This record gives sequence, C-alpha cells and structure tokens, in this order.
Amino acid sequence: MEYKTKLADKLFKRINKELVSKYVGKIVAIDTDSGSYFVGDSELDAYRKAAQQYPNKKFVFKRIGFKHTHFVGAL
Repeated sequence: MEYKTKLADKLFKRINKELVSKYVGKIVAIDTDSGSYFVGDSELDAYRKAAQQYPNKKFVFKRIGFKHTHFVGAL
C-alpha cells in the first residue's frame, strides 16, 4: 500500500496544478493503477463517481489545493 500512496502523491502533484484554479477545496479520488481521477464535493461524492467506472478498486483521496485532506486539532 505504501507504493500506491507514493504513486498517488506523484499523480496528485501533477493533477493538482491542473485542477487547483477550478476545483480548490474539492476532493479528488485517484486510481493509481490507471492514473484516472474523479473530482467531487466530498470523499463520498468523489468515490461514487470513481466507483461507477472502477467498482472494485481502492482509491486514494486528496484535497485539491492542499497538502492534506483532513485537519485535526487547533490551527
């Protein structure tokens, strides 16, 4: 799984630059095997879109325009 996470990070770095101006703050579900990605308003929304095309895959989720998807604690 660590390999897929690193691959997802590389893919995200590339697509984040393309998507940030239009989709900042939205969630992207990334399929590391195909390089496909799906943008949604939430993780569930992005997952539903991704699962329509790839129903038996696992996806990595990232927040467009940010390094992390979730924040915990005080900022």
